[in-house]
Amino acid sequence: MSSPAKGVALPQSPVKGGSPTKPGSPLAQSKKSSKASSPTRSTGAAQPFVHQNSDDEDYYTRPDFIYGGPFIGVNRPSPFLDTGTPMNLPLQGTFKKSFAYFSLKERIPVILTKIIDYLSRDGGSIKSANGASEEDLKNFMQSVVKLKNDLVTNKDYDPFTVDTANAKKWNMWIENQENKKYFNNTWMFTECYLYRKLREGCELTKGLQKFDYFEAQKKSAFDNNVELMCIVADKMVTMVNKSEKDKRKADFITLLKICLWANKCDLSLSLGSQVNLIQAAKDATEKLRLNPPPPPPPPKKGKKGKPAKEAAPQAPLVISHDPFQMILDLKDKLLVDDTAKIADQVQNKADAMLKAINANTTFKFKCSCHRLATLAGVPLCKDEAAEEVKDTKDAKDTKDTKDKKETKEAAPAEAKDGKEKKEDAPKPIPCPAKMTVPQAVMFDIVCDNTGYELFADLCLAHFLVAQKIVQKVRFHVKDMPWFISDVTEKDFRYVIDACSNSNFSKEASSGATEGEGGAPKIIKADNLRLLGQAWNQYLTDGVFQVMAEEFWTTPHVYRDMKKYDPILYRKLQYAVAIMFKGDLNYRKLLGDRNVNPTTGFEASLQGFIPAPIIAVRTVKAELICGLPKGKWDQLTTADEKWMQSGDYGVIQFCPKGEALKVSDRPCMDYCQTCFGVVCPEHTDI
Repeated sequence: MSSPAKGVALPQSPVKGGSPTKPGSPLAQSKKSSKASSPTRSTGAAQPFVHQNSDDEDYYTRPDFIYGGPFIGVNRPSPFLDTGTPMNLPLQGTFKKSFAYFSLKERIPVILTKIIDYLSRDGGSIKSANGASEEDLKNFMQSVVKLKNDLVTNKDYDPFTVDTANAKKWNMWIENQENKKYFNNTWMFTECYLYRKLREGCELTKGLQKFDYFEAQKKSAFDNNVELMCIVADKMVTMVNKSEKDKRKADFITLLKICLWANKCDLSLSLGSQVNLIQAAKDATEKLRLNPPPPPPPPKKGKKGKPAKEAAPQAPLVISHDPFQMILDLKDKLLVDDTAKIADQVQNKADAMLKAINANTTFKFKCSCHRLATLAGVPLCKDEAAEEVKDTKDAKDTKDTKDKKETKEAAPAEAKDGKEKKEDAPKPIPCPAKMTVPQAVMFDIVCDNTGYELFADLCLAHFLVAQKIVQKVRFHVKDMPWFISDVTEKDFRYVIDACSNSNFSKEASSGATEGEGGAPKIIKADNLRLLGQAWNQYLTDGVFQVMAEEFWTTPHVYRDMKKYDPILYRKLQYAVAIMFKGDLNYRKLLGDRNVNPTTGFEASLQGFIPAPIIAVRTVKAELICGLPKGKWDQLTTADEKWMQSGDYGVIQFCPKGEALKVSDRPCMDYCQTCFGVVCPEHTDI
């Protein structure tokens, strides 16, 4: 390669955000030697610098990049900054000291590698269980390999190729992104894109359409924590008995805290490795004994005539795995505790809502559907509406008559006092778009992890129903495998069935004994089975309802829910309160921005208040709100990575909720035409 004319030098490009040459690097040494050998430098005209196409951020500062005579470092425009996430900016992978950068660079590639290993190791059983071919497995594996490759090299997002309405939405969202590279865009969008793209790999095959590549890990996570579930179940059988106000409040608070610390069982944080809280407690105890905390300060001298204050007791050097003892052990790790406020205000709001439901007659007999439908641009005269309702009713009557006839021919009709038993008339269901009062007092749980965490959520739901605080609990789950251990509808039913059929029996891991002889205490699953059977019945009766809305697996933060899914927002408005579980939900509640840690919880929600909001989360990402002044600085000084460990938690509450108003459009969730008094398409809320 021929060199340019001697004495012509390329000027340093003063690009903002570029990285200076590190002292002692080969490039810096070559600069030093070139200066020593060239005492004079030409003042000839500088040559223009043309950027090369390269995904390597250090391409232009490597010693092998030679542009005339001496090596000259050229700062390439780089989005990467050697800092943490600045205040009030979205979390994203361009901040190299942030957890977002570490997650994209280190954590998610490991998660994808484990899927590739799983497909290689257990390909035969996967094909057999799913009726898949060798070609299906090969194609899916190749898609995962490409996804990992594109991530670590910071490529542009690939569009989705599967022909579904959801994929078309994703392509539109990708097109609307200002930054289309994995690290350069927001962490929320990239993470959600990765898990959605992972799913597309299965959708593009014939035999792996329903394959859950995280299922085996989720089942193992359940099995690893059955002992904890049995311990909780043994106390739950007393908690569900009708109790007086103070005990009911205390039990409500306890179960909220059980739900919080169960959130430690997050396979995404552990990169898919199993989380066994019993072993984790033993490891923590050993670590505490090797590095005991400093002794408590000496007692302060009392004032004249007053006794001296006693010294604070030394904390025990044992971390218990008992979920109820864990609440006490981790008391100082609960940074915001709104549980008492939650217990009082949910009860009060539930009582007020029940009175409103019992007093409501408007939508039992009439509604203004026709007028509102017309205002929404759906012309519908009363005659047409009446005819359509009549047609629907006639069709139903014909079907009912046929069913009754077939039943009568198949078996003799049951008779009582010489008369046929009459079936109860179906309860009229009003159009949900016109309701301003729900049909039942409902509590919503937006789920996070399956296994022990879901079990804890079910216990809280059971308690709320058994104590008659609410009449119904709706569980919002994911519609596809998500962030390794997030609950899908299949996972939900698996946990209940596994509890119902558990035969667990084992000596207590704590070494506890019972009886005069000090025989080892045996932990059994008798009460766990009773709970599982009760939950199955609740599902059958509609007291528990599982809802898998598409919105939960989109990249949108919750302040934008009204824009992207107004129907889901309206459904949430029916709830007496909504409990959002886990770190991903917390990030979406806060708009995935690094808000000031002292900003209040309500202000951090940025207007997202469909109903009172409860956030229950162990801290696993670098954003938090509602902390007392100085607390964040204190914790960060002691451990700059405290927000990544999951060792701390918050239970926060916003009591406000947007009033439920009559909608100005027909309920598109059930039908495109408003039928008036009774909606024949609508069977639930």
